[in-house]
Amino acid sequence: MAQSVWHEDEAFWDTFEGYVFAPEVIEKAPAQIDHLLSLLDLPDDGVVGDVPCGVGRHAVELADRGFRVTGVDATASYLSRASERARERGVSERTEFIHEDMRDVSRPNEFDAIINLYTSFGYFEDRADDERTARNFYDSLRPGGTLFMSLTSKETLAGKFEQRTWDERDGTYFLEEHEITDNWSWMENRWIVVTDEAVQEFTVSHRLYSAYELTTLLQRVGFEDVSVYGNLDGDPYDENAAHLVIVATK
Repeated sequence: MAQSVWHEDEAFWDTFEGYVFAPEVIEKAPAQIDHLLSLLDLPDDGVVGDVPCGVGRHAVELADRGFRVTGVDATASYLSRASERARERGVSERTEFIHEDMRDVSRPNEFDAIINLYTSFGYFEDRADDERTARNFYDSLRPGGTLFMSLTSKETLAGKFEQRTWDERDGTYFLEEHEITDNWSWMENRWIVVTDEAVQEFTVSHRLYSAYELTTLLQRVGFEDVSVYGNLDGDPYDENAAHLVIVATK
């Protein structure tokens, strides 16, 4: 049996859950949703897709504000955390969590908005899979609906690239090595977690997009109005940009 790629490996996501979704990351969700909503024009009872939703930090926050939310993720354990979080916040009736690969999720004309955050686009080696995912986003939006994306781009990465980084959390060490390949179109990462019991290593890779390239892709699948920002505050996408933020309207 062929070995699954990193983003299909539940062991990877389970191992790095406490790193990727550290408490300080979870705590940022309310402020991030504040900024996101300031850039969107959503009805008070709007329907939102969170793809992928991870452990549900944004999905539950949106549901707590009255929206109906469908969270999609390929990691079953994360969906369990998301469902638990929704129950704890008392918003289970406004949330739905689906165990599915985002390449396969299409719900025609269902959502007022779809959010794709935390550099969760470009995992797939075949560019056609990225376009397929973007087309699913487009098809799943209602007319006038909006896609909101936030990710690290070529431009923002170039200004802060570090070949090696490390972090320590509660006695566990997380080490990363980064390499830009294929003429700045692909990022190869070596992620290592060191505990008293074991050392685990994973290879993590994803495509890098420039603002122009991602805008062009979204226009190709049907989005006509695509706006680009440099952060969640809606500041210009210039040399000071922290992230690539895309707001694309169907």
